Amino acid sequence: MSYTIPDLRFEQGFMRQLNNYAGNKQEKKKHSLFIKKNYDPIPQISDAELKKLNQNLDEEEEDYLEKPEPLFPITPNIVIYALIKDQIIMPLLQGFFWTGLLISIRPFLGLIVKQGQYAGHWASSLLGLNRLAQPRGRFSS
Repeated sequence: MSYTIPDLRFEQGFMRQLNNYAGNKQEKKKHSLFIKKNYDPIPQISDAELKKLNQNLDEEEEDYLEKPEPLFPITPNIVIYALIKDQIIMPLLQGFFWTGLLISIRPFLGLIVKQGQYAGHWASSLLGLNRLAQPRGRFSS
């Protein structure tokens, strides 16, 4: 099974979002040549496979050049919408809901800690470890 690493660079992700908001379609194609069960970072391919891969890429490029799709312009309105939505509104909402979830489960987490302490004390008593830790001071007999 192969895992794709997400593109976390700001500029490429932001441009991709701008194109999506403008209505420009971007196709994501995966070549079956590189999808393997055991991931190899440097794939070992034969000359025949490389030639076939290059031929497929050339055919895709020719198809695109024969009937290109026009790109819609990215207007300032689209940029402002993307900035407000992706950089202000969505992080604010995500932080709000995450904080609300953490605040709502805090009593349950306290209960879990208390039950864990009780279980630890019970287990140490069962094993007789509490008798070893009794303090011996000046006034104990």
